Amino acid sequence: MFNFLTDKAFVESALEKGIIPFLLRGNLECDANFNFSPFVNIEVSGPTFHIEAHGENPNQENWLKIHIAELNDEAVFPGEIELPERTIQGISKALYGLELWADFLCLAIGNPNIKVEVQLPVNAIIVSRSKLDVSALDRWATLISTHFNLSDSDRKKIAGAIWWYRKGCRAAYYSVFDSYTAYWNCLEILCGVSGSKIMKGSEVDNKVQDYLKNKKKIKAGHILECYHRFVNLSIVQQMKESLTGMIGEDLARQVVYQCFEIKPEKVRLYQIRNDINHGNIRENIGQEQERVYLRGMLLWEIVMQLLYKLLGNPITLGMDFNTLAERLANPPWKEPS
Repeated sequence: MFNFLTDKAFVESALEKGIIPFLLRGNLECDANFNFSPFVNIEVSGPTFHIEAHGENPNQENWLKIHIAELNDEAVFPGEIELPERTIQGISKALYGLELWADFLCLAIGNPNIKVEVQLPVNAIIVSRSKLDVSALDRWATLISTHFNLSDSDRKKIAGAIWWYRKGCRAAYYSVFDSYTAYWNCLEILCGVSGSKIMKGSEVDNKVQDYLKNKKKIKAGHILECYHRFVNLSIVQQMKESLTGMIGEDLARQVVYQCFEIKPEKVRLYQIRNDINHGNIRENIGQEQERVYLRGMLLWEIVMQLLYKLLGNPITLGMDFNTLAERLANPPWKEPS
């Protein structure tokens, strides 16, 4: 599902042919076939164009005018990349090389709208659709009614968070990394996280003075220690305080645990966010994509429950966040360890 190497039909086809076919999509223009070498053996042939327009004619005498310049046109280039060796490792190297090639192609021509689609022997995409019925409309009415009765500041915060929530839902159809980042942004907005929040007042001043009073010589390390211990309000503290007010101490502690404390460190929700933002992981590597997807499902559930709670219509899966995290760590398609 997440790793092309687990798709038996794809692997057998790639090993037999020695190539991986793909489609290059984007706002590109070229008239000739291109061969990229010597670093990668990639061939891209001339484009086909896909233009889609939807309109409704009032009557046959008054035809709807469509201006091509107003449409979103996309060039589609069929291509293939040669395996460096006809092995599983060779397929993995080719898939990585294909993504890296597309990254540099995007940089070279200054066009961010470039997408590579690996072509599978059988590539059926089945998407479950949410049903829009009377109950959904009633729920929408309840949520939006609550929203408009909030204070100006709370309404602004909720609107910003929901914007990122919808962006995360849309992004999930083409990038679990983009979707994850959007949901994390949603969580930070709901918790009011800021990188410049500090603690002030006489109590903080007294703590700083007590810490420094016995120091014969104040060093830079002492100042840094004072800042992190007494002055700076860390993202962990900000989230914990905010979440406690929203969902109570127990669930707040669970969210903080899943975000910042769970082991191994690579599955911490905050660490995954950092790894994505800093480019430490890549979406075309199956294990990393699966990890982000499964942990992203937990993150999605957290932000959705927070949004519903703040809008006066709390929901639950019937289990706490730690239990949900354990369930997601062992999805049905994984063999028991």
